[in-house]
Amino acid sequence: MARPGRRILLLVIALCWLSVAWGQSASSSLRGTVRGLDGKPVAGADVRARSETTGVVRVTTSDARGRFQMNSLPPGIWVVAASLTDGTSSDSRTVTLLLQEATSIELTLGKGLAEKVTVRAEPPIVDNQRVGSEMRVGDSIADSIPIAGRVVTDLPLLDASVRQAPTADFFGERGAVFVVNGQSGRSNSFLVDGLDNNDETSGTSMNSFFSQLVVQDMVLNTSRYAAEFGRASGGIFNIVTRQGGNEETGEFFVQRGAASWNSPGTFVSGLPNPEGSPRTGDQYQLGFRVGGPIREDQAFYFAAYERQRDDRVVPYVGVGRNGAPGGFVIAPAADDNVFLRTDFVLTPSQFLMVRLSADARSTEDLNVGGRTTPETGFRLDEHDVQLASTLTSVLSPNVIHEARLLVSSSDFDQQANSSRPGVDRPSGSFGGNNLNRQLRREDKFQLVDNVTWRGGSHTAKFGLDFARSRTDVRTRFNPNGNFLYSTDTPYDSNSCSVTPSQVTAAIRNGTYPIIPCQPWETGMDRADIGTYPTVYQLIEGEPAANLYDNQIALFAQDTWRLGSRVVLDYGLRYDLDTFRLPPSARVDSPIPNGGAPEDRNNLAPRLGFTFTPGSGRLVVRGGGGVFYDKLSLGFPAVAAITSGTRIGILPVQGTTLEVPVGDKTVALTEDAVEKLGGGNYVKDFLIFPDELILRFSTGTRLDTPYSVESSLGAEVAVGTGGAAQLELVRARGHHLPLMRDLNPVIGVRSCAGPDPANPDPKFRDSCTPVHAASPPGSIAAITTEGESWYTGATLGWRWRGKTSWYQASYTWSRAEDLGPDPLKGGIYLPPDSVNLSGERGPSDADRRHRIVISGASALPWMGLRASGVVQLSSPVPFNVTTGRDDNLDGITTDRPPGVGRNTGEDTPLGPVNEVRASENELRAIRSQPLLAPVTSLHAPAFYQIDLRVSKPFAARDGRTKGEMYLQIFNLLDRFNGGPVEGRAISPDFGRPIGLAGPPRTMELGLRLGY
Repeated sequence: MARPGRRILLLVIALCWLSVAWGQSASSSLRGTVRGLDGKPVAGADVRARSETTGVVRVTTSDARGRFQMNSLPPGIWVVAASLTDGTSSDSRTVTLLLQEATSIELTLGKGLAEKVTVRAEPPIVDNQRVGSEMRVGDSIADSIPIAGRVVTDLPLLDASVRQAPTADFFGERGAVFVVNGQSGRSNSFLVDGLDNNDETSGTSMNSFFSQLVVQDMVLNTSRYAAEFGRASGGIFNIVTRQGGNEETGEFFVQRGAASWNSPGTFVSGLPNPEGSPRTGDQYQLGFRVGGPIREDQAFYFAAYERQRDDRVVPYVGVGRNGAPGGFVIAPAADDNVFLRTDFVLTPSQFLMVRLSADARSTEDLNVGGRTTPETGFRLDEHDVQLASTLTSVLSPNVIHEARLLVSSSDFDQQANSSRPGVDRPSGSFGGNNLNRQLRREDKFQLVDNVTWRGGSHTAKFGLDFARSRTDVRTRFNPNGNFLYSTDTPYDSNSCSVTPSQVTAAIRNGTYPIIPCQPWETGMDRADIGTYPTVYQLIEGEPAANLYDNQIALFAQDTWRLGSRVVLDYGLRYDLDTFRLPPSARVDSPIPNGGAPEDRNNLAPRLGFTFTPGSGRLVVRGGGGVFYDKLSLGFPAVAAITSGTRIGILPVQGTTLEVPVGDKTVALTEDAVEKLGGGNYVKDFLIFPDELILRFSTGTRLDTPYSVESSLGAEVAVGTGGAAQLELVRARGHHLPLMRDLNPVIGVRSCAGPDPANPDPKFRDSCTPVHAASPPGSIAAITTEGESWYTGATLGWRWRGKTSWYQASYTWSRAEDLGPDPLKGGIYLPPDSVNLSGERGPSDADRRHRIVISGASALPWMGLRASGVVQLSSPVPFNVTTGRDDNLDGITTDRPPGVGRNTGEDTPLGPVNEVRASENELRAIRSQPLLAPVTSLHAPAFYQIDLRVSKPFAARDGRTKGEMYLQIFNLLDRFNGGPVEGRAISPDFGRPIGLAGPPRTMELGLRLGY
């Protein structure tokens, strides 16, 4: 974007005169009009709202037009009434306030009423006060529908416009949970009680897990959200926690799914199981919550605990060390969560909330699946502690001040399952992965300060947010290195030594890769150098980095109500991130890299409107703006933690690379490394020329990612309790992070064969790469040169009755970008780092069609209730590659000529079959089964039905209530495959090699509450 003028920046700073971070809304507002019996507005009426939970009372006065408004009210049930000094009063209205919702009511004053009547005001079916697009899930819905594992971040998937994050093998971090508006899975922001709950390093999911027991209300903001919400170009997932009240309450639940109840599914059933292990796993969850008064109307407490245990069945098709083609592993996962919240009424106009939470999670065999065998996976242990508080002060009926504070600490311990030499072959990977261990500690302090002011038809809000974090990262790479092979044929230890002249002769004679041995090498007649490792990677050092970051945000926004038909929301936001890499993170090279300055021009204007024509049953909403994201620290941290390390990429194939042992030599393979005592012995005999060392850095600029979004929608009431909705969204992403080689391979030299500089592609493995500049070799750099394009249209329908509700949505969308997540598969480099525009293609999460239907209703038998969720999605794309390192950069992301990125089912089959035919020439020499020609490609769609049946009951005391329930996930036991194998030389090419959803799983549960 163009750099803004100083005057605009000074104006924003002047408006946002408070203190630092995102000023996120964690409350509700109530507005309305006081009228007399003649229908005329009444000025000067006292309006009192009393919380049914805590007894807290808020008071305001109607203005000259009879209008009143109360801001920053906690979500919950409130009783509202108006009165005059002469004793005239209105009836009482009971309203349920929801998170981020502005509820409107009318109060009518009447003289000499014989009795007081309380009228419950239901939320409107079509909200003509809301401007933004959102997906709301209250606690009653969350408690009534089937949710696998009680994971609250799965609830946004009830909206068809929200996509599942693509399956990705991230090393040392969890994958993302969902994707909004075609943006990255890292582009969402997670808020709890108006405070940040993001993992600063990865940004993929919630930092600290919060149990469903403690969640009162949650909203996913998807577009047109106000300026107070920031650091996200995707969605804002906003949660408020429960609080105690004047009444003692409690709840206990337990649910269990036994292995014998569950189905393994066709995919797991077809995998080898030589040990006869159970093909299904157990899981259980239990927990409780209690709340009540510490002192009536003055102080309250709420506490909860939840435990989860899950023995996940993780299948894989990769060929492991034992040669078995696939299998499965039981991967235990555990989570313990503790929560305590207290609320205090300090004065009639000051309210304090303090909460403490702790979470401990452990997950085994992450990154396992598809080609990746359990040996290459890792274990993850996480511990999070948060202390948060909010002080709300009613300075006057029209001015509210909110101050929020967060202190948190998180520990992240990732340990590889193996430290043996890693092996990556076309049909699978085993041994250790490059990232052997990662220890990470993140400490954060956040201060948020907001002021809300109401004057006439305007409600303005100003805020400042400051967050400071320190992240300490300690890493260790695989001490024994990693081998990359271009064939599944094992290395023959009886092969003879080979010289370049022998390779050249074999190429000339047409026997390559079979090389005749020298006459004096008795007992050996030939060597198949195609079975040698093509690359050996060895990373020296145990690097560490301390990352300090300050995040500063200011915003100003206003809601202007132009009569009863038009609402305007407009605002301006400014974000600044002060993190900079040290000078040592720059690679010494004539190619410019590193040294990125702070990005200081992040001004984000936003505008939204709501128009209500006619009777109010139709609402039109629209708007647009700039939405700045965050640059996850994990990206520049790659350059910081690898500063000073040697990432050697040694091409081995073409001639044998041998390590001396006494008066003999041993060919360099994974078996030799282990027999010789590991990488420490081997590295003393290896020389990595500069052109064969991969280094990490960043671009000379690291701009903050942002998207420019516009949207238009309409919502219309249908019948009694129903509404239909249409939403159109366009989003254009800029400055997205990607990784590219700043010093790419532009040619080759020293190749075996007649022409050392221009070999046949089949012999390219024997060459030494030539880079654009020398020295050094490749520079894998995080840059912010990525772009994205998204268009989406959503049709929705919902209906709400007294005891039932239903909703359905369908979304068509198209999402494109210039590349996947930079850390996908460890690291991802495009095949051509110069022509980035040629990488444009469908994004990894692009699903053109998605339908979601959900609902709950009473059944006509035995007092039973049923609820369910139906999901149907078209396939995601997959990337077709050769499966080899064709450009000699050490990364196997190269595609066949003429094949674009993520072409999936639309991939031209000619180039694919040419690659397979070339592979078949080698397979024929080795007497291996030939690869069949590919005649068509099909990616699997996703279809799943989840069902919950419950039986409510009540104890004789009338206070204790409960329910027994049965949950069945994937009721039809359908195989939902994914991802699809995209390596052309793989025997599994074009087939699903994992699960995108579980087989049929059953759970029985019991819940009791009072």
